[in-house]
Amino acid sequence: MVQRKRQKRDKFFEEEDDEDVLMMGNSEEERESEEESEEDVETAEEKRLRLAKQYLSHIEQLNEEHDEGGVAEILRQDALESMGYLRRVIADTVVLPDVPVVAAYDRREDGGKLYRGHRLPVTAIALTRDDAKVFSVSKDGSIMELDVESGKRQVFSHSSPSPGDGMTGGAPWMTPAARQGSRTSLLAAAVSSDGKYLAVGGGDRKVHIWDARSRQLIRSFPGHKDAVSALSFRQGTHQLFSGSLDRSLYIWSLEDMTYVDTLFGHQSPILGLDSLQGDRALTCGADRTCRVWKIPEESQLVFRGNWVNIESCAYITSSEWVTGDGQGSVQLWNSAKKKPTYTCRNAHVAYRIPDDSTDHVGAGSIGGDACSWVGSVAVCPGSDLIASGAGDGVIQFWKVWDGGKGDGGRRALENIGGLPVRGFVNSLAIASSARFVVAGIGQEPRMGRWLRDPAAKNGVFIHALDLKEDE
Repeated sequence: MVQRKRQKRDKFFEEEDDEDVLMMGNSEEERESEEESEEDVETAEEKRLRLAKQYLSHIEQLNEEHDEGGVAEILRQDALESMGYLRRVIADTVVLPDVPVVAAYDRREDGGKLYRGHRLPVTAIALTRDDAKVFSVSKDGSIMELDVESGKRQVFSHSSPSPGDGMTGGAPWMTPAARQGSRTSLLAAAVSSDGKYLAVGGGDRKVHIWDARSRQLIRSFPGHKDAVSALSFRQGTHQLFSGSLDRSLYIWSLEDMTYVDTLFGHQSPILGLDSLQGDRALTCGADRTCRVWKIPEESQLVFRGNWVNIESCAYITSSEWVTGDGQGSVQLWNSAKKKPTYTCRNAHVAYRIPDDSTDHVGAGSIGGDACSWVGSVAVCPGSDLIASGAGDGVIQFWKVWDGGKGDGGRRALENIGGLPVRGFVNSLAIASSARFVVAGIGQEPRMGRWLRDPAAKNGVFIHALDLKEDE
């Protein structure tokens, strides 16, 4: 009797267990409460009226505190910021020290401070809008809160609020073997603009919502078919976007604590995600594309890169963004062009740098192709200052400028210096005030274990940035 071989199924489309199926509000009690509250649901017109009244009261308060000219300027700044067009010229005022050669580098004298607290590499960080706190997550499944001014650290308690989850003394993704499996790793983090909610996600395929102030787990959303790799809050709202290795983009509403929609389009895992105040989301992935998602229309614009994975992305304005790819390049994009408008090649290099090197600058590197992957990019909100990080021993800083006559007046990137740091820069954030930069450092890259740098330290790195005084 001939036995037929079983067909292999695509892991992205495997059926999930009952606990992983997206079932929200299907219990009898929830359905009854929904029916009772249907009449109390706020309509779109009522919401617009409520927001308009809030805005008018805000203007009345401003009138009491400022003169007419001051109020007009504040309203103009608010309008520009909401449209993503507010631009502060900061890059020219940043004073960076000379990057030392590898042989002369001393971590104790680099001017920065590394905060430990994670046993395994830090994979993502989230900086609050007021620059007061940094949240970090790691491959060991831990979450840490760091006060920027005092340096005080708080580790989130992994106690679950749901007694029926079958776990005792641990959050749903924590197990006794948390250091041994990728399923327990956390890979993404995001904090809401008001600092109320912290969202984290990773190998367990769920999006976990925490109260950032009380450090209590509120809810865990299932739905993704693979690891959650990217998270971002829409600025000024509690709308959350989550990207996954299953190639999908999910939308969540934390005001109602519910699932909203799923968007498909990527042909490979999503690796990066960002959003501003508008109804847009930016993603990038291993299919060598960036995609701008128009949420109300449920449509997308596709922008294709150059032959390699696009590892990270960050909005500059609502129509312009920056990415880092797997060949060490930092690229500038515009929504009016389908290809990068400017590419800085070899922004990060992959060669091995010995500790006694006098030919290269930085903190040193273990070498290898993975060291050139630009795993993180960050933009100082509403400004022309950009930072990029890889595993080559230097965090690079860039200025966005309009270019010269030789460039045809096109927008370009100009390197303004760097800061030495040993290890893989898996996540970056620049303070809104541009007074400091924060980096999540690991001995390994964020998404795997292709290389390990034993000379690096796992932790959150904070370095102050000096700004020129106005003349």
